[in-house]
Order: sequence, then C-alpha cells, then structure tokens
Amino acid sequence: MNHGENMESNIDYHIQDEAERLLKEIELMTKNVENSKLYAELCFDLEQNETIQQHLFRHLGSHSRIQLVIYSLGSMGYSFHSQFQLAIVLLLKRNFSNLIGNIEVYDPAMSPTDIIVFKELGIEVLTIDENCKRQVQKPTMFYMPYPDYNLIGNLLGANWSSSCINQIFLLTNSFRSTLNVIRQCDFSGETVQRLERIFGFTTEIDIQTSYDMMYISLFSVFSWHFFDVDPDVDMETSLPVTEITEYKRDVKLGRSWLDMQRCLEENLLEYMQSDMTSEELAQIFGEHRGPRHLRCNSVPPPPGWINLNIYGIGKKGDQPGRYSGAFQDETGMCLGSYSCTIHVDDNVIAGLEALRHGLIRCTEGKPNAQKLIVESDNLYLSNLLIVALSQKK
Repeated sequence: MNHGENMESNIDYHIQDEAERLLKEIELMTKNVENSKLYAELCFDLEQNETIQQHLFRHLGSHSRIQLVIYSLGSMGYSFHSQFQLAIVLLLKRNFSNLIGNIEVYDPAMSPTDIIVFKELGIEVLTIDENCKRQVQKPTMFYMPYPDYNLIGNLLGANWSSSCINQIFLLTNSFRSTLNVIRQCDFSGETVQRLERIFGFTTEIDIQTSYDMMYISLFSVFSWHFFDVDPDVDMETSLPVTEITEYKRDVKLGRSWLDMQRCLEENLLEYMQSDMTSEELAQIFGEHRGPRHLRCNSVPPPPGWINLNIYGIGKKGDQPGRYSGAFQDETGMCLGSYSCTIHVDDNVIAGLEALRHGLIRCTEGKPNAQKLIVESDNLYLSNLLIVALSQKK
C-alpha cells in the first residue's frame, strides 16, 4: 500500500468512526425528544386534531403513504439542533409508519459523516441540490427546519398549480410569522408575492409549545401548512406572480464540510479571545458541537481561558469506580489535578462527580478560573450538560 492509499484508508476510518459516534448521539437525542412535551403535542395533533386528520385523509387519497422530504436540516455533526430536528422525523416515521413512507434528505451542509449516518438510518440522501424546487407527482410532506424564506418561495413556485400544491403540506416556520418579518424588513420579490397570494388558501396550525420546554427556540414558530386550491383555478392567471427573482444560495451555505468546520472553529476562537464571559459564550455556542478529532494534537485555549478535562468510570466487580480532573492553561501547564474513588456503577454519575469536584476547586480559587472550558470524552455526559444548559437559558 502506497502513502496515498494509506492516507485515504485513515480518512475513511476516521469518517466511519465519527459516524458510529454520531449514531450513538442521535440514539440518545431521540430518547430525549421522545419524552419531550413538544413531541407529545405533535403526536396528539396527528392523532386527535380533526382539521389535520381531514387534510391528511384528503392528501392520501388512493395512496397508501406520504413521501417525506427534508430540506434545511443542516449538519448533525456540527449542531445539536440538527440532531433534535432529525429525531422528530425518526420518531414520526416509527410511530406513524402507516402514514409516512420513504424519507429523502438534502442539505449543502451535509458532511461525509452525515451521509453515512443517514444511510444507516434508512434515509435516502439526494445527490443533486434541488434548491427546494421539487415539483411533486404524489402526496408529499416537506419538513424544513429554519429554511431561508427564499427556499420556501422556490418550493411554492415549483408547485404553482392546483394539481401540485394540493398534494403538498409543510412542517416549517409559520407563513404568518415569516410574512410579518419580511414585510417589516421591506422585502419584495417573488417569495413575498407567492406567500401573500397562497396565504388565503392555506390552513396553518401552530405547534403548541411552552416557554419552559427544552429546546424551545427550535420550534417557537413552527406550524403545519396545508393548501386547498379549487382544482379549476388556474393559479398562474388567478394568482399571478409579477416579479420573478432568481434565488442564489448564500456562498457560506455552499461550503464544504471541512470549510464549515474551520469556520466554526475560527468563530469560536474569536469569541473566546473577546471579553465575553463563559456564560455569554455558552449561550451562543451551547447548542453547537465544536470541532473535534480533526487535528492530531489538541488546540490550546486562548489566553485567559483554563481547560478542565474530566474523566469518570463506574465500578466493575471488585474494581472501584474512579473520577479525575486536570486543569491546564493556554501554554499546556498543569495548574492542578485531582483523583478519587467513587462507589457508583454509572460512568455518567462518576463524570458528574468529577465535574462537581472541579467546579468546587474553581470557586475556592484553586485555580482562579474566570473563563473555563470543560472537556469530556463521555458522550452521554456531554449531552446531559447541553440539555442542562438549554433548560437554564
């Protein structure tokens, strides 16, 4: 094997290893979402809301199931938001298998790791960027978390006839809220006109949420959208769109997965080098995963930041559990460490104890950490901390 083949093999192994980690994270996220109020309310609407039931019955017609297409999901490898949003789809597919058929997905932010994970989950990955311009031939549900409003315009434009638009429904940002925002910003163009013209033929049903819910910011203006245009209506004539604008996707959205990772890393380091407090930084990046395992060596924290690396493992048989932690400054100098035994079986509990002990040391000024980074290799512990942070916000 030559050097080039060996490098390619190492890259493939790295991507596959990341995919296995990501699958475990999505499994955990799916369990969290399954127990959320948001998902319970989604299920209640699908099972009990008479208006939704009527529209679904009309959509299905002679078809046994509905095609589901996912746009604007982002990359699961970079954002816990994307994992949460995907978990919604996976649960709906599992619990409403009599309604939802094949699932397809596309987002320019998808990484090679994301693609592997989608295939493992039984989701078909589109190889062509449709730019949300798919014209449907059968009943289709479009799931679009946080799309650019122009992408909604593309989807509506591609299906601007009663025969097409009556076959689609959307789970995405509220058209009503979107129109309010773009009107205030004095936007004009094709998208605004299509939204204004179709709104009178749209049944919009909000997803009921409460402000104490986990990840409330994800679905605060999320709604079901069903269309009902008389089959005899010629939409091009009766609902004309006079200003046609070609939507060009933001260059940033077209970045490769590696460029996006570098961009996220640069943004993170820029924020860390500012006067921002740890709490303010957490509020911005709390939902996002930072870059990992791309470099062979770890990246030191910026000046003024202290890194706390924690570890915990539960007891096994006669072997007691242990937890430990170590503080380092930006030069890599060790500012202190600790280690102790613990009589618990759960690795997460041991890791939490390592974190608790480290935070106590910080409050005692051992060391004096005004800006603290906490690192852990425990996947479940990391996710628990993300959930706790989201609930605190």
